[in-house]
Amino acid sequence: MIKYSIFLIRSLFLFIGVKLIFCVTPMLAQENSRDYWLSCMERVAYPVLINMSNDSLKSKIRDFPNDEYLCLEAFGRTLCGLSRWLELEDGTPEDSIRAYYRGLVVKGIITGLRNGASNRFNFSIGIQPLVDAAYMVQGLLRCPKVWSGLPKETQQQFLSELEGLRRIEPHGNNWLLFASMIETFLLDKTGRCDKDRLLNGIYSFVYGFYAGDGLYGDGNDFLFNYYNSFVIHPMLMDILLSIQKYEFDNIEECISLERKRYVRYVQLLERQIMEDGSLPIYGRTVTCRLGMLNAIAEFVCLSDTVPQLSFGQIRSAMTAALIKNLSDKDFDSNGFLKIGFHGEQLALAEDYISAGSSYHCTSFFLPLGLPSSHPFWTSPYEPWTAFKIYNGKVDSCDEAYIEPKSVKSVIRRLYWRYKNCGEWVKVRLTVIFLAVALFSIIGLLFTTGYLIKQMICFLKR
Repeated sequence: MIKYSIFLIRSLFLFIGVKLIFCVTPMLAQENSRDYWLSCMERVAYPVLINMSNDSLKSKIRDFPNDEYLCLEAFGRTLCGLSRWLELEDGTPEDSIRAYYRGLVVKGIITGLRNGASNRFNFSIGIQPLVDAAYMVQGLLRCPKVWSGLPKETQQQFLSELEGLRRIEPHGNNWLLFASMIETFLLDKTGRCDKDRLLNGIYSFVYGFYAGDGLYGDGNDFLFNYYNSFVIHPMLMDILLSIQKYEFDNIEECISLERKRYVRYVQLLERQIMEDGSLPIYGRTVTCRLGMLNAIAEFVCLSDTVPQLSFGQIRSAMTAALIKNLSDKDFDSNGFLKIGFHGEQLALAEDYISAGSSYHCTSFFLPLGLPSSHPFWTSPYEPWTAFKIYNGKVDSCDEAYIEPKSVKSVIRRLYWRYKNCGEWVKVRLTVIFLAVALFSIIGLLFTTGYLIKQMICFLKR
């Protein structure tokens, strides 16, 4: 009890202190960015984790459609974002904070899998659990300390629930990667997986859905949204690196291709952070808030360098985005994130959004999994691309990434592009059939009219 009280007091003083500093000037926020990031991450994550561990999440968070998915969605995405930080152990005072949060996560998982719990994770109703479970296992793959902290019977129960998700046939878009991620986790923990389900998502994206210049289509259609950041690049790279040690065909080639594309997408994403830290809002699922920067947050955790960008430049840009896009008006009276992008904006919520969807924004905080001695944190403040341009300090131009094509790549693209798109093909064949039928009917009517006219003329003679 004493330890818990000390933790709460420390968190309160840290939050108040950081808040006072950053009300004075964003530059001070930039200079003390790790403390600021940590304070913001705790503010976002703590209400979800403490209430899930106490089996009280549903009773505390606001009522909103799709609440049958709330617990797994909110908890899984929160764990996914905190995962690298939870795994870190660097001999700093943060270690004790991390230990406390790992305890909350372990307790939350046990609660979520307990029969009779009010906040039991939903693995059986609808198809959304495939999505929510994929984010959760992505977090667990990054954080073995949490997995090893679970009782053996809880681990087995969780694995059994994941295997049951094979009942869900993924859509022919980013959902293929959710299925692949779950199979990756099962392979990692049991040594067994559905190989076709695992590789299907990988090959469909690497060979089939790549649109060019670092961007993937979300299936066959290219949709202008943030799904390359929300899902595709971070999840695809995590899957590839996790299965690299197994002898699957073409994995090294896939890693090589994806790394080059990922670099380019990170460059594009950094350019979208405006001078004041604002972000362009377009596409669907924008209530995931700062999860828009998931791809850049994950990339700095996986790479020693970022071509054409420095760690100081990226951290400064991301800190500006954090200052701009997370404030008091984004939280309700119980400390939970409101549904929207900037405050409460319910009109932004698609019909699949739940009160847990906003917690995808915790993926923004992945770089906290880098030790405080890492160049990401120690590099001095540096203006980012938009800031430089708007202040007349242009030092380079942007160049597209163009990938060479071969006959082999074109053939593979055609195969993997349409392999999982039965519905896509069916819709287009239906449209073609209806168009042909319509023109046939029109032609038949004209022909019939012409014959009738000729017959009338003949009878008049």
